[in-house]
Amino acid sequence: YMTVDYFFIRRLVAMAASVGLAFLTFPSAAEVSVDDGEAPPVNPQSTEPPLLPTSQSLNWYTRDQLTEQELTTLPSFCQGLYRPVLIDEFNNDRIEADADEATLQLGTNTLDLEGNVVFQQKKRRLLSDQANWNPDARSATFDGNVKLLSNGLVVQGSSAFFNEAEGQTQLSGTEYSIPERHLRGSAKDIRIENQARIMMSQATLTFCPPGHNDWDIAANQLKLNRESGYGSALHSRLRVKGVPVFYMPYYRFPIDDRRLTGFLDPTITINELGQAEDIQLPFYLNIAPNMDATITPHHVLDHGLLMENQFRHKTRLMGDGELNYGYLGDDEETGKERSLINYSQNGRWGEFWTHSWLYNNVSDDDYFSDMNSSAAVDRQTHLPRFVDIRYKRSQFDTTFLAKSYQTIDDLIALRDRPYRQLPQITTNINTAADSDWTVKQRLQVTRFNRESSATIDGQTLTLSGIDALNGDRVVSDTSFAYPMSQPFGSLTPAADFRYRAYRLYDGEDTNNAESRQFSSGRYSLDGQLIFERDMSWFGTDYLQTFEPRAMYVYSPLVKGQDDIPTFDTAVDTLNFSSLFRGDRFSGDDRLADLNQVATAVTTRFINDTGRERLRASLGAIWYFADREVTLDAVQEAAAERSTSTTLAEAEWNPGQYWTVFSFVEYDPYQNYARQQRYGMRYSDDSNHMISFSRTSVENRELINNFTSAQQSDISAFWAINDRWAVFGRQLRDLSSYDEGEAQPEEPVLESLAGVEYQSCCWRTQFVYRETSPLRSGEITTEKKYGWMLSFQLKGLTTIGSGTDELLSDSIYGYTRRQYHDF
Repeated sequence: YMTVDYFFIRRLVAMAASVGLAFLTFPSAAEVSVDDGEAPPVNPQSTEPPLLPTSQSLNWYTRDQLTEQELTTLPSFCQGLYRPVLIDEFNNDRIEADADEATLQLGTNTLDLEGNVVFQQKKRRLLSDQANWNPDARSATFDGNVKLLSNGLVVQGSSAFFNEAEGQTQLSGTEYSIPERHLRGSAKDIRIENQARIMMSQATLTFCPPGHNDWDIAANQLKLNRESGYGSALHSRLRVKGVPVFYMPYYRFPIDDRRLTGFLDPTITINELGQAEDIQLPFYLNIAPNMDATITPHHVLDHGLLMENQFRHKTRLMGDGELNYGYLGDDEETGKERSLINYSQNGRWGEFWTHSWLYNNVSDDDYFSDMNSSAAVDRQTHLPRFVDIRYKRSQFDTTFLAKSYQTIDDLIALRDRPYRQLPQITTNINTAADSDWTVKQRLQVTRFNRESSATIDGQTLTLSGIDALNGDRVVSDTSFAYPMSQPFGSLTPAADFRYRAYRLYDGEDTNNAESRQFSSGRYSLDGQLIFERDMSWFGTDYLQTFEPRAMYVYSPLVKGQDDIPTFDTAVDTLNFSSLFRGDRFSGDDRLADLNQVATAVTTRFINDTGRERLRASLGAIWYFADREVTLDAVQEAAAERSTSTTLAEAEWNPGQYWTVFSFVEYDPYQNYARQQRYGMRYSDDSNHMISFSRTSVENRELINNFTSAQQSDISAFWAINDRWAVFGRQLRDLSSYDEGEAQPEEPVLESLAGVEYQSCCWRTQFVYRETSPLRSGEITTEKKYGWMLSFQLKGLTTIGSGTDELLSDSIYGYTRRQYHDF
């Protein structure tokens, strides 16, 4: 895909206006002093070469004229750089003129200056070979090698004319540079009126170094109005090697932070067949200082004209809000009405109150994939809708939450769809540190409900039994802990009291509710020791640590929980962070029976710079009783085991840029690895990055329900030199499938390969990408592939598809690549 974003015109004029060409107008001739002799240095204290020697153009310096420090930041494909202009500022509004010779014409009362003429006011300086100044007419002419300098701009031309009475300054045959932005350009003439209106004819702009116009922007006429905050360009062209490739007859644009009603930059997306797949022409409305809107006619190939609108507002009471709306009345492909609504709001009420609101709704499951919506919407299978209001102080907070979802994936079973929380009120109290004791209290009241029937894939399904139950739940958790810490370790005894109360009812019939309640204590003792020693390994000194940790948890069995729905509860995934959580479930609908001790040991090797070269950990849970509270068949099958699976992880950093990692969850009862993850990464400061990982997940708990998933992922971005780089990625499925089971069309799930080339003023990326769809029985779709091409005009914009975004998502470390654009 290729996306063209015509952002360059706005950037052109915004950057030109930001440096303020109005410095060319001298406001007063009341105090003029003339020195007859050598021109003063630009910066007497500077040890650098003269900032604008006669051999240099627009303050550009080639590689052989740069310092060693400047060369270290300059890639090999750049022939030089601009140096900023440094001018000693005058402390008043006087105009000071210097020249080799000065002649006063008594009859005309004019002043002729010859040789190395320098006019300066504050931080603005004008140089020329000769000048004529008429104090009575308050005008001046400058001829020969005219140069104008300020801290943000350098201009040179053949001649200049200044008339203070009319507030006009005009320069002819000009070239200019903006050193801090590495930009330069030219104009046939530049005219400034009353320090506010700037007009340029036959103007150009480019990021390329002098003598290398790989691309530039050209406009017949460019007008900037600093008072109104907008400008206009007439007959603008984007040129590549002098050849126009895009034309816009008229363009109106903002030149400062003031918002301006008008058209924004259009975008066009072209697919691999050369078709205009997506065309957008946004129109911006500046409604008021605290609100605006963007209306975007959005033509989508094979679907029709989608109207999108974004409305934003700021209010003192409600804070910041944003409404996104999309509507397509008659889809050319489906013949249906399609729409999107997204509204978000968040703000603060006073010192302690905050609020957040979110609403999402789409007309159908395929809206996002078909319409390529630009709205910033959470695109998960369940679109959230909620209201969240919070009151928070140092030791106390209360939250009111009302939350529901729109499920946009019809393949999700009705029993697996989330419950609405309408509402949920939570209060947390955390005692102050007046003593060594830590006391916490959580009180929560929630009403859960969901639809008991729905039409899925053309069939009407209805929930029954425990899946059809809705209910109200009260949660009360009280915790007491006494943490004790020393440099050599820590010990924390804790006691919790957990209470649950329910009113359960079928469907919406709350009159026939059934009450349930249960409670349980939970007691734990968590201790850790830290041992250290100095050691030497292969001639290198290290500090090695040995950190054993153990946590005993006891909670008695609470019977009768199997009749309670799991409103927000799931099995907690076993990993190192969950070993010492003291529970088997996330959520509040199950109180686990616990009589166990979790143990782990970690060792680290730290060098004399403080860098951790190696870290290795080993851990498991030891059970003193069978587990009777379970949620799934896997937990039931392992309920009588005396230990959990064994967890082991390690990370080795053999060098500054290398990382080798691994994680294994090993089942000692069936002698297999339930989870395996291992790989390596390399990333240096020269844009060389490689990543390889392999993941394997297996489940042999049930003989008739064996599952396995294995994948390998390898990616790389490798800079051959400063100009050329190659990159690629392959995600491969290594799993075995039974006949008729859903599986990828091909083992390669996703792959891409490409090349990058860049110079000092442009960069291009060419990418080939393919993805493999799922195949189940007789149902399959075609394999997707495409070519992606993008051109970046450095300092301005990118023309083409979003290859940078794709590589950021696909290649580990790409977001940290070293990129040079001044």
